Amino acid sequence: MRTLRILAVAVPAWVAAIALPDEPGPPPARPPPAHAVDVWMDHQDHVSIDTAFARAARDEALFTRPVAQRAEPVGLGAGFQIVGNVAVLEGDELTTSARGTRHGITGDNLAAVSRRFIQAFGDNFDQIAVFLTFTDVVSLDSLAYQMPVKNDIKGLGLGPFDASATYGSPSGRLQTVLNMKRVLAYGRDAADDPDNGLYAVWAQEAAHRWLVYFRFHRDGEAAPSDALLGRQKAHWARGVQADGSIMDGYLWQANTDGTYSPLERGRRYGTLDQYGMGLRQPSEVPTFYILDDFRDDQDKPVTSLVLARGSRYRAKRVDVNINDIVRAMGKREPASDPAALDLRMGVVLLTSPGLTADQVIGESFRIDQTRRLWTDFYNTAGGGRGKVCTNLLHPCRGPAFTFGVPKWQGTLAPGDAFTVAVPVTNGGSERGPLKVQALGRGVATFSKDTLDGGNLPPGETTTVTFEGHIPAGTPCGQPLAIDFATLDKPERPGPSRATARVVVGLDPRTVDDLESGSGWKVNPDGNDTAIAGRWELGSPERTAAFEFVMQPGAAYSGSKAFVTGIAAGNDASDNDVRKGRTTVESPAFPLAPGAHLSYQVYFVAADFDKEVLIPGLGDTLTVLASADGKTWTEVDRLGGMAIGWQRRVAKLGDKLPPEALAAGSLRFRFVAEDGGNNDNVVEAVIDDVGLFAEATSCSLPPDPEGMKKPQSGGGCRYGGSAGAGWLLLAAVGLLITRRR
Repeated sequence: MRTLRILAVAVPAWVAAIALPDEPGPPPARPPPAHAVDVWMDHQDHVSIDTAFARAARDEALFTRPVAQRAEPVGLGAGFQIVGNVAVLEGDELTTSARGTRHGITGDNLAAVSRRFIQAFGDNFDQIAVFLTFTDVVSLDSLAYQMPVKNDIKGLGLGPFDASATYGSPSGRLQTVLNMKRVLAYGRDAADDPDNGLYAVWAQEAAHRWLVYFRFHRDGEAAPSDALLGRQKAHWARGVQADGSIMDGYLWQANTDGTYSPLERGRRYGTLDQYGMGLRQPSEVPTFYILDDFRDDQDKPVTSLVLARGSRYRAKRVDVNINDIVRAMGKREPASDPAALDLRMGVVLLTSPGLTADQVIGESFRIDQTRRLWTDFYNTAGGGRGKVCTNLLHPCRGPAFTFGVPKWQGTLAPGDAFTVAVPVTNGGSERGPLKVQALGRGVATFSKDTLDGGNLPPGETTTVTFEGHIPAGTPCGQPLAIDFATLDKPERPGPSRATARVVVGLDPRTVDDLESGSGWKVNPDGNDTAIAGRWELGSPERTAAFEFVMQPGAAYSGSKAFVTGIAAGNDASDNDVRKGRTTVESPAFPLAPGAHLSYQVYFVAADFDKEVLIPGLGDTLTVLASADGKTWTEVDRLGGMAIGWQRRVAKLGDKLPPEALAAGSLRFRFVAEDGGNNDNVVEAVIDDVGLFAEATSCSLPPDPEGMKKPQSGGGCRYGGSAGAGWLLLAAVGLLITRRR
């Protein structure tokens, strides 16, 4: 592993401290200052935060005032886009702070991000790590820092403090929030190199929740000593035998000539770290020592905080044991800590305002790969005593429930009843009681919104079926969502969640699954210009770059779809659309009143800029419609990079002229075009193309009594067509999504 010199620069306590409400008796302790790793990963004698901004923050109480409340999206993932297990959030005026044309992050901003994350994914996380797509101008010299939220553990050297409400954690589970800044600041290989300094920085900031504030008190001495503490009284002093600790500690070797040599630094959580984190009992911490009064081979004092690995130093040695620490700090209570044993950490990517999740997919996937390496690093750093879980929608251990693709029966029109059967699998390591809650987000209500699935063993699957109904007056043609969550004690939404997205009120009239491709024409006018990657009918071959799937390895349904170049080729750009356009035209679809075009699409237009995927410019997938085959009108357009399969619905009445809507049928053209950049990739796949009509109930006024009562059984009828229930699956897209 590369030598890591992690030396932090503290942020002043008057900036990072969070004011707590007054209580009777002695005032509560404030949290410690935010701990920062310097941008050079080296020692600096100045404060790393913008001091002018810090003074303004103090004067204006920016870190202690309540943040203005405003309406927020509701439900699982609300406001976030999920890429792998990274929650991507577009920044705004509450989650970022503008400094001219640039942006930064304050304590208020981190609190706003935390509140939104917990609202979207549940109050089931111990820590949240926030990465940025922009340079944080509020703390330019800091590579990363942690913001303390809560401490109720005795024996660490931290007083009690609790800012859970400020950070949106009503259960009080959240303990700290990390600002990890831009992943590219650690080098472009951070996502691929487990020895990159990012992971030790991440590990140090995560452990600052507990470490290090230890003092010791030996028998016969007048007062406790802080000789264990180095920089900012929050890291190990250079002379502590700290097992090569991530918290600035060295692994010291006692030589036979009476000298001492530093061998490693920043490699692991040592035995003292593990004790502070609640991973090791006091009886498991061996006696250690502290070295002081360092002198080199010429007997000159050594003042540098960073010591040369393998060099020999003479020093005074003081032996210390864990009882000396307990005597000064008191016992660690509780002795163990589930937050370190099974650390649940959410990973967020925050963009600058105006930059959407689709525009940062490449960076999102890079951070998702980084998240995987971080998991391995943490799980190894503590000698296997603690594990970290960065899954967004379910825990990694214990009963960990995952949701499959729901099956719908009945109509999904306003005022009508339906049933939804949801498969649930226990993918965890322990048998657990399964209680599932369905939340309609105001779109649907259920005759019983909580169902008992029994005591489910690991690896087994069961199905829970909810009976629900859609309110009369619900808008038709809009994607709506129903959330599912397992329940924790006491009966609150738990750590396993999923969302099913449905489109209400659309009656499938003609849907082509493209298994035969009958009536479709490639290059219908004979003037397509693409030199490669033309439309083909078949099963696409998977193509990936930087962990991002450029072309899926299967059709959306069945075995066939139209693909711009079926073969994967040797790399992502071998068989994509190049230097022009390629067109495929549909057969005629009978036109019905209130018609909507619906299709499934996987589209990627990406540039390879310095080995980072960014959205391609000028590369598009355009959808055109025509009644006569001569006059074509654009009804939909995609650009950039999409996250997996998307169901696109276009209301044709808003797009087409009256004469086209009065015709008996419509044809559609899908045109994929490369804007001409030789360094980019354009890949497109379409499937399940069809015309849907609005259900009759879409034009009815809202029912003043609410909705029809749900009926048992549900039937399998939709739009008056018996046996068409399977077509409802075309109206469902899962956030927990089908992976190809």
